Amino acid sequence: MQELTGHIKIDGKRSRLLYAWLLLSVSTLIFAGIFALLIALARTPLIQNLLPGKDYFYIALVGHVILAFVIWFLAFMGTLWVFTSSGFLNREPFSIMIGWASFFLTAIGAILITIPAIMGRGIPLIINYVPIIEHPLFYIGLILSGIGVLFTIVNALLTVLQAKRTSKEALPIETFGMALAGVAVLIAFLCIGLSYYFQALSADRKAFVDFERLFWGAGHILQFANTMAMVTAWIILARLTINKYPLGNGLAKILYLLYIIFVLPAPLIYFIYDIASQAHKDAFTELMRWGMGPSGVFIIVILIAIFSKKEGRRFSWSDPGFSSLLMSISIFTLGGLTAFTISGVNVKIPAHYHGAVGGVTIAFMGIAYRMLPSLKREIYYKRLGSIQPYLYGLGLLLFMLGMFLAGSHGVQRKVYGSDQVLDNIGKFIGMGIMGIGGLVAIAGGASFVWNMLVSLIKGEKK
Repeated sequence: MQELTGHIKIDGKRSRLLYAWLLLSVSTLIFAGIFALLIALARTPLIQNLLPGKDYFYIALVGHVILAFVIWFLAFMGTLWVFTSSGFLNREPFSIMIGWASFFLTAIGAILITIPAIMGRGIPLIINYVPIIEHPLFYIGLILSGIGVLFTIVNALLTVLQAKRTSKEALPIETFGMALAGVAVLIAFLCIGLSYYFQALSADRKAFVDFERLFWGAGHILQFANTMAMVTAWIILARLTINKYPLGNGLAKILYLLYIIFVLPAPLIYFIYDIASQAHKDAFTELMRWGMGPSGVFIIVILIAIFSKKEGRRFSWSDPGFSSLLMSISIFTLGGLTAFTISGVNVKIPAHYHGAVGGVTIAFMGIAYRMLPSLKREIYYKRLGSIQPYLYGLGLLLFMLGMFLAGSHGVQRKVYGSDQVLDNIGKFIGMGIMGIGGLVAIAGGASFVWNMLVSLIKGEKK
């Protein structure tokens, strides 16, 4: 097993597989950003009247959410599973054939998902966690991406088990954390299967499949996987930027296990409560409410490790790994605190979850920069790389602040244009700040995508 210093040395077949997953995950953000731009403009006062009709707004909303919060996260976790299994354990994947099959299935699925969203075809269903466009290409793409992610999890877990059989060394914290994140995603897929079974195939089957209920349980469990992957990125970034692990191996593994303790009971909920009942939905909400506690411990321990005084230590504020770490922790924490202020159905809700998923995204951006040396690449536009995390983070903070302010004055979620009823100054200013923040965040996201693509394609070290 390799010691983590400046970067993980990855070569041979696993290097090409890691490169492919990183390129795919970054590429998904191109269209996610385009859709985000359309959404932000469609909710910004004055500009909203210049855009196409309401139907395309909702299709763009589905396109943005599915690419930015489902495909991007799962594809980047695919990158992390290769990185923390093959890379940290210094071995080839269990099966390079399965590795490439999983990549191509996920990539083809992502392309098929994007096509109807770009062309404005199909009927958008604005549901929680995994919104849907009712179109054959979208369904096929979603299924193929799911199978691809399933294959790469199995391949990573088999790689880890193979390493454990041939070595008595303890698993690195990062490998352990991503292995449990993989288990969480597998349980999320099982929840989808159980929901479909009870809705469509059991003796008590429903008249039709309710997509909201189909993905409700899985969506909650995927948040555990996202959080575990984000925390893993924090640990790697802290190790690389302050040159030490922020917490001990034992404590970290206990915290990861606390997450998974709240994930494992999820399938049982389908046997205890009827799919259509409010108790069914509430059970998953409670799992997430109580199960995210380890995040606070990780945050406190990592911040203590960063800011504990050491003679001669200097922080490199221009290092995108370090700035991404701090911005991710800050935004994720703010998103969590916002949840305590939510009452009713207003735009405080997206302010909260954009903080949560924004924290994950910035952590992934930071670790993506840090993977480049492992692929014999370097950041092509170094100055842009230095300011990009601050640009994206500031935009996201303004976006959240604007939505929080507008939500405090009663602006409803999942509406746009005149339906927002911006009939007082608080609503107008709030949504205006949101629009500005959204544009700044999109500029930060576009800067990341451009810099990473050029770095991956042209930034090879001589």
